[in-house]
Amino acid sequence: MDYRRKPAVCRALLVLLIVASSAAVSMSTAGYDEKCWKDDDHHPICVSSDCKETCLDHGHVDGRCSWQWSWRPYCQCLLADCQ
Repeated sequence: MDYRRKPAVCRALLVLLIVASSAAVSMSTAGYDEKCWKDDDHHPICVSSDCKETCLDHGHVDGRCSWQWSWRPYCQCLLADCQ
């Protein structure tokens, strides 16, 4: 009986982690309009730390990896003059 419960618990934890991470991302960027984010083409595949560093180097406020309209994440920079 125990061998059936372990995969179910693992799946439940995976779903919980996915839901929690998507909620955290939406909360961290909720204060800004989507028009405030500009696509940055310096990275073929976005990695959060590299994206943020590149955006800061180019004079932007912040950087994020976005999955909108793509099968892979791409880097977006938060414009400095946007509230």
